[in-house]
Amino acid sequence: MAQLVGLSLATFPTWIAISQQRWAASLGWAAVWLLVLALTVVPLGGRPAVGWLAAAAAFATAGLAGWLTFRSKASRGAVRDLDAVDMPGALAGVEVLDGPPTGWDQRRVAIIKNSAARTWAITARIHHDGVAMATDQTCNRYTAGLTELINAAARGELIDEIHLMVRATPDDCTERELWLRANIDPDAPVTSVATQLEHLRWSQAGIRTDTFITLVIPEARLAREARHMGGSRQGRLNTIWSLATEIGSILTGPMGATTVTWLTSPELAEAVRLGFAPGDRDTLTGAAHEATTNPDVNAHVPWAHAGPSYATAAVRHYAHDAWHTVTSTVKLPERGATMGIWGHVLAPSEPFERRCVTVVFPIEKQTVADRKAAQAEFGQSLGQGLRDRLGVRTGAKDVHRKHKLDQAEAQLAMGAAMTHPYAVCSTTVPATAPIAEFGRRLDAAIRRGSMAPQRLDMSQDLAFVTATIPLGISLARTTR
Repeated sequence: MAQLVGLSLATFPTWIAISQQRWAASLGWAAVWLLVLALTVVPLGGRPAVGWLAAAAAFATAGLAGWLTFRSKASRGAVRDLDAVDMPGALAGVEVLDGPPTGWDQRRVAIIKNSAARTWAITARIHHDGVAMATDQTCNRYTAGLTELINAAARGELIDEIHLMVRATPDDCTERELWLRANIDPDAPVTSVATQLEHLRWSQAGIRTDTFITLVIPEARLAREARHMGGSRQGRLNTIWSLATEIGSILTGPMGATTVTWLTSPELAEAVRLGFAPGDRDTLTGAAHEATTNPDVNAHVPWAHAGPSYATAAVRHYAHDAWHTVTSTVKLPERGATMGIWGHVLAPSEPFERRCVTVVFPIEKQTVADRKAAQAEFGQSLGQGLRDRLGVRTGAKDVHRKHKLDQAEAQLAMGAAMTHPYAVCSTTVPATAPIAEFGRRLDAAIRRGSMAPQRLDMSQDLAFVTATIPLGISLARTTR
């Protein structure tokens, strides 16, 4: 719309010149308008030239104002409250609250409040056997389970987005090494000890995956429901926990997850810290192991130390402490995508590289979905009518589009949800590695999966948070 208004305003000099019968000037202004039209419409690297100019100007302004650089309170000796969240950019407005005690062990699940985006969220860690050895029937059952998950979220009209995140990190085998140190017997056969050590060495060539799911609820929807669930703040926490219970039953049922653990505040802080610094895992795991026998050991990560001590956003990557990250977004193909294509993206190209994939499912409200489907059907019918009157042949793409619209309308009438998912992929390497080369390898891996990447230039800080930090930050939040 802004582009249309800009192009309309750009025609004014031409009309004024014509009204004054200055024909040479009118031709000159018409040539200028054609140049503006080309810069506005023709995409360069996925964006119009005008979009690039606007983004570059905004990026330069933010750089001159110092908004692209973050330095934590801990690095400045200004920490006053260890429980206060101190993180950069889009995470600056995040606050973590303790939910109501649940279960036999009275766990208090962490509730994420984002004051800047006016959303609430809750995150769980999922353990799943994966689909590498699954049959076609099992994969189809998982796919149906994912559809049931989205439909269940849409029926409640509270959940706005579902984030599914997978982080593939080089396996440091810390747990196995600790077990060997505790159980190795000096009298054991030399061959047995050597075999165990060889297994440990080979295991370090593998990767470990961490899977998270985050439910995002807008404040506008949650406030109404909270009045019936115990009041203002307590009602919101109770409502979010009831949604988590409902979604958790689908994850362990049709979707085949073996366990679903909704994270407490210390567990979530550790997940966030490992998002910024994947190399800290061995020390945190070792501290947690030692804390089981020595109560004086502190194995927790305070929220004041969960973020980076220093971070800055460059044009083509994001620097956080001793790590660099490149993030690209992926529009899923129209013909659909199989679960196996993500294997190309999640496989690191070097032993020190970490890859992340986050698939975001924005869920439309039923009334909005029906209206959009009706508008699309009206536009399709109008175009088809014009083609019939003009005698234009209906192409295969038009027939396919009509079939998809009819199918979507039928599914909406049966109670299905409408969603336009997108994926964000990232690669993280030590600052000493050539990050541009690893960004190129990530794009190549995405293309091997039959998808088209787009490097999120000048938005790498927000893209990194969406792809790597399980706090429910979305790329689409500002455009919906």
